[in-house]
Amino acid sequence: MNQSPCFVYRRASVGFSQLACTFLVTAFATTIFGCGGPTKTGIEARKVATDRFNRVGGAVASDQAAQALDAGQFKDALAQIDRVVVAFPTDPKARLMRGRITLEMGRLELAMTEFKNAAQLDPSCAECLYYQGVVFQRWGRDEEALKEYAAALTTEPTSTHYLLAQAETLLVLGRAEEAKALIDDTSCHFEFSSALAHLRSEIATSEDDLAQALNFMELAVTLAPNPSIYQEDLALVAFHAKEWDRCLTALATLSAKIMDRDDMLRIRARCLAMTGRALEARDLLVAFESSAEGKQQGITLEHDLALGYIAWMVGDIERADSCARRLMGRNPKLSDGYLLKGMLLERQGDFVNAVKLLTKAAELAPNRRLPREFLLRAEAAEIALGGVVVVGMAR
Repeated sequence: MNQSPCFVYRRASVGFSQLACTFLVTAFATTIFGCGGPTKTGIEARKVATDRFNRVGGAVASDQAAQALDAGQFKDALAQIDRVVVAFPTDPKARLMRGRITLEMGRLELAMTEFKNAAQLDPSCAECLYYQGVVFQRWGRDEEALKEYAAALTTEPTSTHYLLAQAETLLVLGRAEEAKALIDDTSCHFEFSSALAHLRSEIATSEDDLAQALNFMELAVTLAPNPSIYQEDLALVAFHAKEWDRCLTALATLSAKIMDRDDMLRIRARCLAMTGRALEARDLLVAFESSAEGKQQGITLEHDLALGYIAWMVGDIERADSCARRLMGRNPKLSDGYLLKGMLLERQGDFVNAVKLLTKAAELAPNRRLPREFLLRAEAAEIALGGVVVVGMAR
């Protein structure tokens, strides 16, 4: 088919325009980006940007791992931190976090490996040393744990946490004097530490200095941002120190959940009894007994001990006798059942049978003072009466 010259010219013109446009775009791109691909500067810029992106992602994953660890979601925490370790295998913080997670999962060998890796990557990491000590203690290797705690404290000498770990391990090893010396040597850093005051109380308790232990425990409560964490310990130390009023004051600060525990109720009852409020103490234990029976919890041997003696104090013979009989039935090798029953018989004037039971109590607890005292009293009364049993009083 023949085409007119004008038509051919127009097509040629269009083709040339497209070709020229393509050439111009190519020339512009070459000028801007380089004709041989990315420059060295461009490659480095991309590498920096990629590294920055990875580190941001790693920081997010590390944060998510820490949150999952705090929430007890250990598998999720491990999955998150593994992403970081793959991307940054020489990051000591990631290795430390992985060790902490596997430690909580009970994978002690793996945890120790990670803590050692972290310590090699960052020799100044006191936390890496501390957690190696934790693993050693889980393995029951307290001496090795002690060395790691000491190294952590040397690396970071103002850390209360590492000082407490080292001192508490010394206490576990029966080296109270060394623990005390350690605290005295470093006390300038921890003058207002509630945790340290609490530890000093533990040391004083191990030395049977209960008065000093109580003073330090009260200081711990005073210094603590949240005093409630030490109030229960304060009550226990005051009880063992026979500071009944101070014990009752500490008990009054406890939550209802702790106050209603059977052990706390018994301590409260004994303090009440020792401060002239024995009837109130008896009623408290009786109310708990009724509540326990309703909940099918059962009455413990410790409850019978406390209620039996307090019932004897207030002259509640029937209740005291019931507790004494249960005690003898539950544990025939325990002196308290025979002692309590002997005390009741002595009060009722049945000195012959009282002597028999009190003799049994004294034999079962030869180093205990109370059975011997009541035995001597019952024997003296028996001698005074010529061995005659008061008619109608024996049971």
